[in-house]
Parts: sequence; C-alpha cells; structure tokens
Amino acid sequence: MTDQPDQQQPAPLHVFLSDTAEQALTALRPGELDAVEKLLERLAVFPRLGIPVPGGTDPEVDDYTARTDPASDSGDRISVVYRLHEGMSAIFVTWVIAGP
Repeated sequence: MTDQPDQQQPAPLHVFLSDTAEQALTALRPGELDAVEKLLERLAVFPRLGIPVPGGTDPEVDDYTARTDPASDSGDRISVVYRLHEGMSAIFVTWVIAGP
C-alpha cells in the first residue's frame, strides 16, 4: 500500500442531444449508431477527446468535434459536434453528421 491518494476518474458528465442530433441518430445504421453511442460514453468521461473548434462566443463553453473510427462502425465516419460546459458538468451534442 502506498501513501498516495487513490487516483479516481471524475464522475461522467451528463450528455444531452439537440433535436437535430436526435433526428440524425435515427437515420444511422445499427453499426454506426453503436459507434456513436460508444463515442458519447467516452466523451462523458474524457470530454476533451475531440478536436477544439475555435471561435466560440461563450467563455464558459468549449466547442469540439469528435469522430468515430470508420472501421469500428462498418460505415462512414460519423462526426459529433458538441459543446462542453464544465460548470454544468454537461456535454451538449449539437450535430451528428455522417459522411466520408
């Protein structure tokens, strides 16, 4: 046993979907939907995995884009555009975009 405190991961953030993102999910194939759901689970724990999108207007909110791996979803790469609000412990998914 060591004297060091346990290094625990923070609690997962809440993930909310815009109406547009929810509608986009209904158009995905099952493998693609599974890949997006797994990506959202990872983002809830590691919210800064995405690529930062510059130019946000709210200093308390950071914008990101994350992408699925096409090999894991057996389809096109899916981009998830989201906003991270650490003060609210939340991620708000604004867009889910499927394409090459």
